[in-house]
Amino acid sequence: MRLNFLLGVCAVVMLAVAGVSCSKKGNDGGDGGVAIQPNGWMLISWNEDTTLSGRVYLELGTDRFTLYQQIGNLTSAGYVPYTGTCRMTADSENGTILSGAYSDGEPWAHSYRVESMTDTELRLVSLDEQIESVYERVVIPDYVKEAPVTLPSRSESVLPLL
Repeated sequence: MRLNFLLGVCAVVMLAVAGVSCSKKGNDGGDGGVAIQPNGWMLISWNEDTTLSGRVYLELGTDRFTLYQQIGNLTSAGYVPYTGTCRMTADSENGTILSGAYSDGEPWAHSYRVESMTDTELRLVSLDEQIESVYERVVIPDYVKEAPVTLPSRSESVLPLL
């Protein structure tokens, strides 16, 4: 899988998480149960392609992110978590820009223009290559967060999407 694809996916997920809070809310059924609210984003399209070779989830906070990706050779191995810092800034030429760095200090390969961010969808476009990543608001499954795959840092076979 191309590095640009992975980078685009990470950026989209990060923006989605920034606009989401984790909470529980009573459901409308009146039976006393709770409905879990979406807590992240899942990549559904990259560069207009919806046939992705795996899954990518993004938790995006106001200044932190976690990217969980299961791409290519890892589709049967589990999810690789990437964490770090992120920030959204206003730019007079490009609007809202999302950028960040991984926890090892390595900056993202791209910065992203936030095309739109709604309750259900996040659209990011890389500034340098104009590749669009589309994320859908979801509840990130517990198994994604609880059983991460550990890989050597910056493995050539698994590059983070952002």
